[in-house]
Amino acid sequence: MKQREIDFLGFLTAMARRKKGRKTSRTRIGLDEVWTAFRQVPLRNPENEYEPIVLARQLDSLEEHGKIEQFKKRTRETVTLPVGIWLLPDAAPKPVPPMPVWHHELYWLAKEWRTATDRQRATYLAVNAWFFSGPDLFRVPLRERALEIFGRFGSEEDFPMPEKTLDTLRSGPLFGDRDRLHEVLRTFTVHPPLLAEDFVEKVGDGYYQRVGMGDVLLVVENVTTWWSLVNTLPENHRLGYVAWGLGGTFRASINTISAKRDITEVRYFGDLDLSGLRIPAAAADIARKQDLPPVRPTERLYTALLDMGVPRQGKEPPAEMSMAADLAGWLPVDHRKRSTILLTRGRRMAQEWVGYRHLSRDEGWHGDVC
Repeated sequence: MKQREIDFLGFLTAMARRKKGRKTSRTRIGLDEVWTAFRQVPLRNPENEYEPIVLARQLDSLEEHGKIEQFKKRTRETVTLPVGIWLLPDAAPKPVPPMPVWHHELYWLAKEWRTATDRQRATYLAVNAWFFSGPDLFRVPLRERALEIFGRFGSEEDFPMPEKTLDTLRSGPLFGDRDRLHEVLRTFTVHPPLLAEDFVEKVGDGYYQRVGMGDVLLVVENVTTWWSLVNTLPENHRLGYVAWGLGGTFRASINTISAKRDITEVRYFGDLDLSGLRIPAAAADIARKQDLPPVRPTERLYTALLDMGVPRQGKEPPAEMSMAADLAGWLPVDHRKRSTILLTRGRRMAQEWVGYRHLSRDEGWHGDVC
């Protein structure tokens, strides 16, 4: 371990000793306490990186060395962290689970199996299963591939937000070498304008890209989908701007967006979940009441999402039928029943299911937005 990790472990150990009433050989430490210990480490972030990423790496390293065990349940933030850890006593290592039969693309992981963490092993197993499924190896953005792999072949417990799995997993021979990861998974990193390599972890609100001289604004939730849409546009289209990462500010700023950019129509495409429908539905209601340009769904993109997406456990609890039906009412008629059922079951579909590969091959995807 590096000195910073040794210091971090020391602060965690001191914190555990101060806890009273401890009856077991391991100590539970919540995420807030983990942050407190981490912030005491001298020179904890010498390269001035985004701190949740640094913390995630240090926790992975401590887990690899058998010093802690991370909770399966993780935060829903862009950089996902465990909601707590178990500080483990020095003891014999846990039994190593049986090794899988490796796909020929991953045979070299055999020598890493014994020393891998539980999280790494779960990830290796999902990637291995994906290769054995005979996937289409068309190169796509990393988040879209992560969703394809962990959304189909990973458990919901291990991968609650499958599209974000590889955002911070950067330890071990596969995930610690980004060039190798891209080569093995046939992926690449996407780059919005003026943003650095680590834009995914530093996403903020209100990014726009002018893509033409048209009068239509297309708003999407996530940056990877933004990139895939922009890079598959035809030469002739009605789009003036494509925006991403607006979140709840989209509802609040619909008036300003329309007025400042000469927009006559707003189209929206987001995740199929409560927040993914609540935001555009509310914006559409504001636009209707204030006689602003209408906010409408991108029918063809939502059709593709419902046809291709794999439902996963949502970030929010199941909705009551009345609320689900009301939110789904913003969608085209043909989509409402399936979407209502999705919401009442507490499930979600990430918009990255409609990715670069599909958009590159569907020459008419832009028909209902352009």
